[in-house]
Parts: sequence; C-alpha cells; structure tokens
Amino acid sequence: MKLGIVGLGRSGKTTIFNALTRRDGESVPPGGQMVPVLGVVSVPDPRVEWLDQLYHGKKKVNAQVTYMDLQGMPGVIESKQQYMSMLLTHMRPMDAFLMVIRNFTDTVLGAPDVARDFRELEDEFIIADLATVEKRLEKLVLEEKKGRKVGVEKELLEACARTLNEEKPLRTEPDLTQAQELRGFTFLSVKPLLVVVNNPDEDNDLPPLNFDYAEAMVVRGKLEMEMAQLSETEAEAFRQDFGINESALDRVIGSSYALLNLITFLTVGEDEVKAWTIPAGMTAQEAAGVIHSDIQRGFIRAEVVAYDDLRAAGDHATARKQGTVRLEGKTYPVKDGDIINFRFNV
Repeated sequence: MKLGIVGLGRSGKTTIFNALTRRDGESVPPGGQMVPVLGVVSVPDPRVEWLDQLYHGKKKVNAQVTYMDLQGMPGVIESKQQYMSMLLTHMRPMDAFLMVIRNFTDTVLGAPDVARDFRELEDEFIIADLATVEKRLEKLVLEEKKGRKVGVEKELLEACARTLNEEKPLRTEPDLTQAQELRGFTFLSVKPLLVVVNNPDEDNDLPPLNFDYAEAMVVRGKLEMEMAQLSETEAEAFRQDFGINESALDRVIGSSYALLNLITFLTVGEDEVKAWTIPAGMTAQEAAGVIHSDIQRGFIRAEVVAYDDLRAAGDHATARKQGTVRLEGKTYPVKDGDIINFRFNV
C-alpha cells in the first residue's frame, strides 16, 4: 500500500509524515531542491506477534505501508503552479492520498480555514484530471475525422469531462471510472482520499466539514511527532497525559485499510511468520498468486484456520481436533485474519 501525503504550504504535512514514519524531521534535501521522500512503515499487528511466539519463526514479517512526502525548500520553483505540477506528478502512482489540512493558527498565514484549503487542493486534482481528459479527447476527435473507430472511450471521457466541469471529483462516479476503457488513466481525483485535519496539541475535535465523499480524521501532528520519538514506555505515559488511546500511525493505517477495502491474511511456519495485504473479496487462488505465481498456477487446496479460532485453541493441533482447520477450494473468499497453508503442485 502506497499513500501520498499532500497538503498546502505550512499545513504540517511533513510533520504528519515524520509522526507516521518516526523521523526526527531534521534532514532537509540539499541544494534547495524539492524531492519525494519515502518512508516505509511496518503495520502494527498483534496477530503477527502472537503467531511469532507460537511458531518461533526464524523471521517475522509484518505488512508494510509506504508513505511519500515532497520535501525541501521550493526556492528553485518559479510558481505555485509548477510546484503543484511537480507534486501531482510524483503522486500519480500512489494508491490513495492523505490530504493534510491545517486547523491551527499559523504565524504567517493566520487563522485556519479548513473548508477553503480542502477545496483548493481538491480543485488542483480536478484541474489536472480535466487537462488529461481534454488532451485525450482532442486525439480521439482527430481519429474520428480520419474515419477510425474510437469505441466507447470517447463517450466515457466526455462523461468524465462533464463531472469535472461541475467541479466534482471523479471518485463521486465510481461506476464510470471503473470502466475497462479508462483503466489506463491515472486520474488523481478518483483516488481514495483520507483527510487528515492537523489540529493543535490541545484540540482533538473534528471541525465542521462540508463534504461527504472523503473520510476525515483528526491528528495532532506536532504532538504525535514528538511522541513518535519517545521510547514505548515514555510514549505510553505521554498518551495517557493527553488522552490518546491509539497512535496516529495505528489510526491512519486502520482508516487506510478500510478506505482501500484491504484485509490481511497470514502464513506461518518455522522459517517465517508473515502478513499479506490483499483486497477484500480476493479468492484463495488469487491470494496464492500474491505469494508466488507458481503457487497460484499449481493451486490444489488451501488449508485455512481463522486467527481467532487458532488463538482460542492455543495451537494448530488442537484447532484441527476441534474441527476449525478446514480445506477450501479455488473460489473461497479469503477473510481478514485467515491463516493459510497453500497446497500446490507444479
């Protein structure tokens, strides 16, 4: 899972990035350049910890999330338009966006305006997508004039243009953008969006928001970044002092999994205990392909036990006696927390 962190200047997006990736925030790209910075984070998962203790695996592998932030001093960039172009270019490969919105008083920008900043960023996505759509439509019109068939792609893109010209993001039209003919377009406004409202230390309330097509959550960025630099013991005391039940990392990852409709299945053994991230609804044979194409190709059966059933039984042998270990076929829909041993032959 790759998540791009976007935000207007002085919104605290790099502070949020540092809180999520446990960076100290002191390193700045050299030479006044703005560069994409990646942070890879292991997904906290108590199931992996328990299974590692049960199987004493040689290696423990949590699922991973990659965050991207565009960092540096924009002194070499001549205009805001160029900055946004650079930002959106780097963000196109991301699976979803974390949109950081300032909700604290800034010494330069003054009082916050959450609705205004959200609209400004959303408009940038819409404008970029509209430019992509119009450019492609121009080519298709020329193709038509030459007597070539353009299929339904032109109709679909015209429908996209109508939505965008109404200042609505393409994520509001999921049936349209999921059409096969549009799969090759990396539209920005179609990507799932998690709005992270960056509050001051003392405020944990979500401000009034005027949109209903994006998830939103509050993160006290500065507070969370400071907490991320502490030991676990110190961080726990810190959380109690400020009434924080879960870290920003845990909450953002949980919301991101829900936003992208992702689940986790697990594989276990003496060599390795590993968590795998897949889309909800994926079949057992498809999940086997996430591990290796040979396992998918030679798939015979999947031996499955739910994590909760194994935890209640205490070990795999007892779970088998209790009848909670079962064999499933190719079309079995994998569920979150399934522990799977794939049987295959190639």
